[in-house]
This record gives sequence, C-alpha cells and structure tokens, in this order.
Amino acid sequence: MTPLQLAGMNPLGSLVLAIVVPVLIIAFGTYVGVLVALQSFFGESSWQDVSNANED
Repeated sequence: MTPLQLAGMNPLGSLVLAIVVPVLIIAFGTYVGVLVALQSFFGESSWQDVSNANED
C-alpha cells in the first residue's frame, strides 16, 4: 500500500496530509521567493554574501 492509500483509510492521516502538504508548498515557495529577491535586489545568492558585502 502507498502512503496516500493509507492516509485515505485513516481520517487522521488525511488531516495531516491536508495540513503538511500546503505548509511544505508555502515554505518552498517562500524559500524560492527569498532567493529570487536576493538575486534581483542585491545580486547575491545568499544572506551571508549580503551581510559580508555590508561589512566591507
């Protein structure tokens, strides 16, 4: 049985999927959005590069 089939039989499992999957999608989208913002505003690829540039 696949995890999705098991979750379909278990109401708690389907509730967990209904909460966890959107949270993971939002977290991943936020991460990608931060990376795009760093590259477009600062021309850097990480917060460490931005903070090091500000210290100089």
